[in-house]
Amino acid sequence: MYNLSEIARTANKLATTGLTKSQAFKRAWELAKGKTLVVKGVTQGKRQTAIDHMKQYDPSEVTISLKRNTTGYFESDTVEVVATIHGNSYCVGYLASSVAEWLSKVMDFGTALKGALKQIVGGNGLYYGLRINAQIA
Repeated sequence: MYNLSEIARTANKLATTGLTKSQAFKRAWELAKGKTLVVKGVTQGKRQTAIDHMKQYDPSEVTISLKRNTTGYFESDTVEVVATIHGNSYCVGYLASSVAEWLSKVMDFGTALKGALKQIVGGNGLYYGLRINAQIA
């Protein structure tokens, strides 16, 4: 069952950022149902090694969390994707700026988001990629 008050609260806060009420409610419902997102920046540093290591685990054993990156090295609304396996955490990439722009505002308003590993793509001579599912907690 969906938490309708949380969806309405999220949509009303998104409407104050310049979206119309209709657009805001559509995005809030997307998050309530679970939105599949592609993780960007997975080829930097040792992230490919970390993703390769993640393949040996069941997706239910991998905890995905979305965190606001407030260091100022990147754009102001950067959201990093952190994977945790058995207590060990590693930043595996970032959300695309088009998604992070409005998702960061949702997070700033205090809406809790949960993530889940949906799919590891690539391999066999190609770079690995990640698809995650983001949802209102």
